[in-house]
Amino acid sequence: MVKIKFRPILAGFIVFMFLLSGAYATKQALYFSDVDVKVGSKTDKGLRNGELISEEAEPGDSVEFRVQVGNNYTSAENLKLQNIIVRATIESIDDGDDLEEESNEFDVSAGSNKRVTLKFQVPTEVDEDTYDVLIEAEGEDKNGTNQDISMKLKLEVNKVSHLIKITRAAVSPADVPCGKKNVQATVSLLNIGSEDEDNVKFELLNDDLNLDIKEDVGTLDADPFEETSKFSKTYSFSVPANIEEGSHPITFRALYDDDRKKSEQTVALNVNKCGADTGSNKVTEGTQNDVEVVTSGNTQGTSATLPEDTVVTSESFFSSNGFVIAVIIAEVIAVIVGIVLIVSLFARRD
Repeated sequence: MVKIKFRPILAGFIVFMFLLSGAYATKQALYFSDVDVKVGSKTDKGLRNGELISEEAEPGDSVEFRVQVGNNYTSAENLKLQNIIVRATIESIDDGDDLEEESNEFDVSAGSNKRVTLKFQVPTEVDEDTYDVLIEAEGEDKNGTNQDISMKLKLEVNKVSHLIKITRAAVSPADVPCGKKNVQATVSLLNIGSEDEDNVKFELLNDDLNLDIKEDVGTLDADPFEETSKFSKTYSFSVPANIEEGSHPITFRALYDDDRKKSEQTVALNVNKCGADTGSNKVTEGTQNDVEVVTSGNTQGTSATLPEDTVVTSESFFSSNGFVIAVIIAEVIAVIVGIVLIVSLFARRD
């Protein structure tokens, strides 16, 4: 007769069930079912951990990470993954700092998937390099078991040889009456190419506004984050008194690479409340701290150097303060003479 020892069997069964329950509790249910990356207008699909994104990014490009996460629990297990957050980090791309975006929380039912999109913009000032991208997802199942997963990609940033970008083009105020003085146009240029630009020129143009400002900017270096790669200036001008009402587009233009290339933006100046022609105004180029001297069409001669913010105008004697004072003095003298005559007349009668 064979004797069956139940205690070892029972102990083994308990250990087996314990290990099985432990394996079930730690099952990796959260996973990346698909990862696509769109750089500019092109998309690289089905990326895996450690891969290089095939499309190179350029300064200012948009980059989208389309991450699809799945729940590996089966429908029979019926465990929803809850409070999932997907996060993407482009490391050290912003002058040594990270760029990071994350999704809102969401749930994924057992056996299902959900896609989220995380959007970035490559900094305008950036070094040519290959940057690590960390993609993470974390959540929990309804039993409170934490779930997390991560993967890494590589993003390559490349630059064209010659590229000047107009980073700011603005006119202030944007709405002006005819004859408005001291209208300001501000421009900022940035070299985002891989080569230094030696003979950069800037032009500010509009025929109706008598704007024909041209300046030799000189050299803009290719080193990002350096002041020598940038140019900023504000120009002042006056709106002619006889200009037509309406929108007047002002052209901001940078010429570089021996004038073979240009960057251009247009900003509209809206002119309203036009009146009669009161004479032509002279437009003077200058920065915010420069003096703008406006003369009428009948003024002759040259003007001397004036203090900052001084405005020279012409004025007739009859509309001046001197004329008013002369009239008052004449009236006082006339009263005194009248009193003297009256006193003399009475003295003769006595």
